[in-house]
Amino acid sequence: MHLELGPLPAGDVQQWSRFARRVVCELRTDPADLEGIATADLLSGWTTMIDRWEHDAAMGAPEFRWSGDVDVEKAEYLLHGLDRIVHSSSVQARLSAEDHARHTGFTMHLVQSFVDGLSAEGRCHQHYVDQVRGSMGAQLDH
Repeated sequence: MHLELGPLPAGDVQQWSRFARRVVCELRTDPADLEGIATADLLSGWTTMIDRWEHDAAMGAPEFRWSGDVDVEKAEYLLHGLDRIVHSSSVQARLSAEDHARHTGFTMHLVQSFVDGLSAEGRCHQHYVDQVRGSMGAQLDH
């Protein structure tokens, strides 16, 4: 699956990366209501993606754009985990109003990019894409 992110301010991506690392670290320590979802495999998969994006955002350009290929099954797995994390009551309880204000935009951009990539893969992914769209509601672009 082809995934495209941006254009976005590189500084926003760097801030989101630090935020996402904090969430991953907290989930490694205490998955709470995500026990069995926030597995070492899921968190490692997200850490790899976060590392890539943070590296590219730190290259000095003011605008961040990233594109790359992600195995479609891995993309579904990562998106499923992200969807559950976004809706986790324990994760939400750990976030401040400032966290929400600062990082929800990039998080939803990320979800939308995964949805778009899976949609482009064909009809076999459409049911799942529709579930994610329903789960995120009006927070997604389209």
